[in-house]
Amino acid sequence: MRPGVVVITGAGGGIGAALANIYASQGVMLGLVGRDEVRLGRVADDCRAKGADVHVLRADVTTPEIEEVLRVFDASHPIDLLIANAGVTSGISAVDGLEPWDTARRAAETNFMGALRTIAPVAERMAARGRGQIAGIGSLAALAPLPFSPAYSASKAGMETYVLALRYLLAPKGVKLNVVTLGYVETDMSRRLSGPKPFLTTPAKAAIKIRNGLARNRARISYPFVFAMGIRCLNILPEWLVRLILPAFAFTISRQGASIDRLK
Repeated sequence: MRPGVVVITGAGGGIGAALANIYASQGVMLGLVGRDEVRLGRVADDCRAKGADVHVLRADVTTPEIEEVLRVFDASHPIDLLIANAGVTSGISAVDGLEPWDTARRAAETNFMGALRTIAPVAERMAARGRGQIAGIGSLAALAPLPFSPAYSASKAGMETYVLALRYLLAPKGVKLNVVTLGYVETDMSRRLSGPKPFLTTPAKAAIKIRNGLARNRARISYPFVFAMGIRCLNILPEWLVRLILPAFAFTISRQGASIDRLK
């Protein structure tokens, strides 16, 4: 069955906007969460043109306001599907090859704590109702410790572990949880990267894969699959071989855009 009420964080652009557009249709209510009302408004207009009833929910996932916003919205419009998509990236600088502390902190606050602030209140209400689905949008960077983005890799790994743990905890209560692990997606952030971007895809194609995987309630939705398997292999190879392989995929992030968008 198609979800009737869908809430998406980080819906102002990129994958969030693509997901909003793919779920938008007659009879669907969308809650679009983000910090930039102008960008959210543009996405909302596109979704309304497709017949969806759209609510713009301005909130920052790194603050307690996101918890209150979601509780209030859910009280009047019980959420069927929550997609925790908001996130930022952090990576090493081209200047000194180190990861700036401020962007590392922001990645941890947004990608891990922000995801918990988003998911936990809604999961509790879904469990009480005995139904619902929650997806955490992660990254293939969570599958192995990447030296090009230490904090980003760690924050996404923490989020994904949390979501999968809740999947097992809440399944008996009728709540589905899913993790999405994505590779490179053509967003503002990916355009700021300096380095190879294997299997680069578009937000629209990623959104289709996500929607189809959620409909099947797959525990982990990995895209592209071949790239995901390759990264997983890094965890079983000897360290000397990993050190030889990793430089081929090295990238840096410009200081200007290091904490603005996400690498997925």
